[in-house]
Amino acid sequence: MSGGVSVRARRSADPRPGPGYARLGAYLVGGFAALQVVFFLLLVVGQAVPDRPIVAHLAQSVEAGTYGPASVPDRQGGISDTFTECVVVGTGLGALDGENAFERAVYMPRISHCDGGADDIRALAVGGESAHGSYYKYWAGYTIITRPVLALAGLEGLRIVSGAMLLGSLALAFSQVARRTSTYAAVALTAPILLATNITSTPSTSFSQAISLSFIFLSTALVAWGAGGGRLRLAGSTMLGAALFCFVDLLTTPAIPWALASAVAASITYSRNRSLGRAAAVGVGVAVLWPISFALTWVSRWIIASLFLGWNEVMSFVRSNVAYRATGDEPFIDSSLGAPTKINVLYWWDKVPTAPWVLVAVALLAVALLAVAVRRGGAGRLGAALVLALPALVVPVWYEALSNHSQIHSFFTYRGVPTALGIALFACAVTTLRRRSALETGRHEASVPVELEKAGVS
Repeated sequence: MSGGVSVRARRSADPRPGPGYARLGAYLVGGFAALQVVFFLLLVVGQAVPDRPIVAHLAQSVEAGTYGPASVPDRQGGISDTFTECVVVGTGLGALDGENAFERAVYMPRISHCDGGADDIRALAVGGESAHGSYYKYWAGYTIITRPVLALAGLEGLRIVSGAMLLGSLALAFSQVARRTSTYAAVALTAPILLATNITSTPSTSFSQAISLSFIFLSTALVAWGAGGGRLRLAGSTMLGAALFCFVDLLTTPAIPWALASAVAASITYSRNRSLGRAAAVGVGVAVLWPISFALTWVSRWIIASLFLGWNEVMSFVRSNVAYRATGDEPFIDSSLGAPTKINVLYWWDKVPTAPWVLVAVALLAVALLAVAVRRGGAGRLGAALVLALPALVVPVWYEALSNHSQIHSFFTYRGVPTALGIALFACAVTTLRRRSALETGRHEASVPVELEKAGVS
């Protein structure tokens, strides 16, 4: 192959220089601020959907017995999160007469959940009033999905839509990771959470969880796509993924997309240039940037609410909730160090029937992959696998930081455990790969041609 092709291949294998740090920061700050405005406008659009058809469909579900009850078995070894389902479908309902969509979006009205919510829905269906509350502590961005779908297709239709979202986002994440690493590496990353959790039950038993999971995989796909470009693309996609997840989520499992984002960014960088130092720097950068975007998006919601409801009122409510989720005391809460992690690991081990088999399979496959990696690249690949697996530590760190939340909600926060296993196995798989270049990604990740190898592109 000609020397010109070799030069182009070498250049394309390196990250693009991108803008300077000052301009990069200006782009990101401006884009982030604009995104918060768009988020609020989407809340207004969701609140503009009429309540009447939503209430009519929910009343049918109440009578049919498909609305609630809370905490029923999901038939996959876990408990359905129907409590949150009731919260989600009731968010946006119960506004006072005469309030417009903008006012409703500011404080976000909400009826009661499950048992109380059923009574509220019956009352609203006959023109009565319901228990009136507000839900501005979260963005409630899911209402841009739930309210139109509930109005058009009811609760059962919303379950179908959430299932399609989950399937589509998983396929997107898988394809983006596979394109920039390999198919078997993408399988290693996703198989444990698919085979050793109840996420496939969520569309029919906990559709709100299915929506959150969809945005977890969307965040992963965005970071994988961003890792194939320059600094601005990776930083922007990381921030967008975190912000979108915050927009629709109700503090379910932020540790999962956070850990996945860092792991995917680091591993794709390593597979492109085989520089462990650069991969580690990228992984750390994403691990820092993702939670910052997530947290600032959340704070933006509080700021918007406080502009209209008063800073002291909003902050008092927020502080009490943050304190409760971090250290709130309950009779069954164990405050000792390590207790939240232990409870989640044991829940996964005891409740998910496939957990032991997945753990054994991950361990055996990890050993086999590391053996291949050492044969191909020497003992240094063991250190690379260890570094690339470090994002898995985000999961126990999150468990300990939000001890109360992690113990009360272990019936879904346990999903972080197989996610961490998937990240570790993914790291092992990536260390077996030959170097991936930007030229290859432009050709749908074909294997490195022998001609390029001879031309000096390893």
